[in-house]
Amino acid sequence: MKFDTEEFFTAQMESWPLAKANYEALANCRCESVMVKGMEVKVMFNPARIRSSAAAVDSRSIANRRCFLCSGNRPLEQKSMDMGDYELLVNPYPVFDRHFTIASKIHTPQSITGRVRPMLRLAAFLSAMTVFFNGAACGASAPDHQHFQAVPTEKLPLMTTLDAGEDWTLGRVDVVEGADPDEVASRAEGLLWSLAPGEEPDVNLYARVKRDGRYQFVAVPRSAHRPHNYGDGEGQILVSPASVEMAGVVVAPRESDYQYCLNSENLAGIYDECGVAVSNAASELRPLSVGIVRAKKLEVKLTGQYNATPALPGGMDNHLTLTLSPDGMVECEGKSYASLLLTPDGDDDSFTLSDVVIGIDFHWEQKEDQSFHGSLLVKPDGDALQAVNIVDVETYLRSVVSSEMNANAPEEFLKAHAVISRSWVLAQIMPPAHLSSHEMLETAEETVKWYDRDAHTGYDICADDHCQRYQGCTKASTPQVEAALEATRGEVLTYGNELCDARFSKCCGGVSELFSTCWQPVDLPYLQAVDDPFCGRASADVLSRVLNHYDQTTTGYYRWEVNYTAKELSDIIRNRSGVDYGEILALEPLHRGPSGRIDRLRIRGTKLTRVIGKELEIRRTLSESHLYSSAFTVHPGATDEKGVPQTWTLKGNGWGHGVGLCQIGAAVMAAEGYGYRDILKFYFPGASLVKIFD
Repeated sequence: MKFDTEEFFTAQMESWPLAKANYEALANCRCESVMVKGMEVKVMFNPARIRSSAAAVDSRSIANRRCFLCSGNRPLEQKSMDMGDYELLVNPYPVFDRHFTIASKIHTPQSITGRVRPMLRLAAFLSAMTVFFNGAACGASAPDHQHFQAVPTEKLPLMTTLDAGEDWTLGRVDVVEGADPDEVASRAEGLLWSLAPGEEPDVNLYARVKRDGRYQFVAVPRSAHRPHNYGDGEGQILVSPASVEMAGVVVAPRESDYQYCLNSENLAGIYDECGVAVSNAASELRPLSVGIVRAKKLEVKLTGQYNATPALPGGMDNHLTLTLSPDGMVECEGKSYASLLLTPDGDDDSFTLSDVVIGIDFHWEQKEDQSFHGSLLVKPDGDALQAVNIVDVETYLRSVVSSEMNANAPEEFLKAHAVISRSWVLAQIMPPAHLSSHEMLETAEETVKWYDRDAHTGYDICADDHCQRYQGCTKASTPQVEAALEATRGEVLTYGNELCDARFSKCCGGVSELFSTCWQPVDLPYLQAVDDPFCGRASADVLSRVLNHYDQTTTGYYRWEVNYTAKELSDIIRNRSGVDYGEILALEPLHRGPSGRIDRLRIRGTKLTRVIGKELEIRRTLSESHLYSSAFTVHPGATDEKGVPQTWTLKGNGWGHGVGLCQIGAAVMAAEGYGYRDILKFYFPGASLVKIFD
């Protein structure tokens, strides 16, 4: 669909004298070209634009004026053209001979968050025009009302320079281009996220559909709203750079401003001060630090060439034995070190650690010798040594995808897992602020605790089920895993301008759970209870393809049952909690999440009554390892003469906390032909798939 903007524009010129006069005045505006850093910049003397250039955009001024973009406050002569959630308006104070404002029908603050796709759609409707966005701190004279603007593409030197295949030398410019608008939007949202993770970026944006039908999204990052000498006093200028100026057309509303901007050095100073240097590209993601194993003694085998920091006096051997010295340091070959860092020369070099414990405290706990790429940091940690792997994100993910599930799983499932694993790990090193202020509860009557990112202080994440399974290059990758990682490289889930804390569990049991049931008392919009019909119909063939060998020994997890005698239950609770309740009289669920998972359980005994939570604390307290989940019902048996039940049966659903993606359900979806985008959309409603790096 295309909009007949010319007919609309002509009708407005006939019925709106103010707009007609201002457009006619453009023909008399002085305009000269100035060469700045090899670019031709247009400098225009346009007194009518002082309304925008000198606009007060502080919060008090905005609050005290009527919004000129709201329909009830516009001049009667100003008409609009319906564009869905937006209205097309003729801008009565133009810079070019066709200049439109595209205002939201709702009075809401100026923000690009969640609006990249609408911006691209508007560009598709307005052929031969570029839709641009002035950020609230990047030139918007109406920061309180969401809007875009549109002008003829050929009027913007930035766009014609890009068409010519030449470099824009006035400052940093980021370009995303492609035939698929959804793919362009995903990459564009990722670009904006990289400019200001978790925040509204300071940026001017441009979107258009090129003559060849390809979508183009252009971002000009900003370092300042206005130059240091902005103002109306002597020696000051009223040049307020916005999208038009940053695209090579500088509007001067006063004669003195015009003369100032005809000087190429002055113009270069404005661009340098308000833009971002060309060389200042987005920084690469920092490496992860992954806690592998904690032990009093570490056996390390090196394959390839490694360098030690500090250097080892006897040189580097291919086998090192590291122990904790009596004075609490790292001891190697008779020498003690505060810490020891082993760095490889090449990407294919690896180190192997013996007896790494996996599945800690769970029923599948076992030891493995595991090998890893990247660096090895060994440091004291209380009464033991901590081995930490320093590794880049994509190498880490190659192992996670192969460790969490079988590397021969359906490719669309592996793609979905690559996206959520990448999203989750990046969210851990850049956690949302709203999750950091909640304290756990420990009183004589109640214990409420959860096990999350705050359990780790010496590294970013651990390598076991507490975080994500990461078993290094021990877990052989496959062509399917490599293809899944390549196809989704840099893709993450976001909600608004924040990374999604994309959780997952083995099997939700039919309904996924809320974040607050398991961790901090906060519910995230994209982690809602989802009815899942898929995980209950996993065939033996699907399970053999997606579960690693140690997981395949676990059966009956979708609907499970545990039976205890009275003594077994009281002993388990005492041993696991360290609290002697005496004989157990009752297990009373006080609160359940939507999946049926209990997050507050009252244990009533002959010696003591207490409440415990959340779900993992309940699971570990009622089992020698862990219950499959806290989604269970309690069935006490017959009581003795003291009223003590002599048997206990727990009947439950699912395996794991149940929040976010259900691995078994997602694998079934992939086996039934769903793509990874469908899988992610199903388990993370409202989240966006965004590419944050190439």
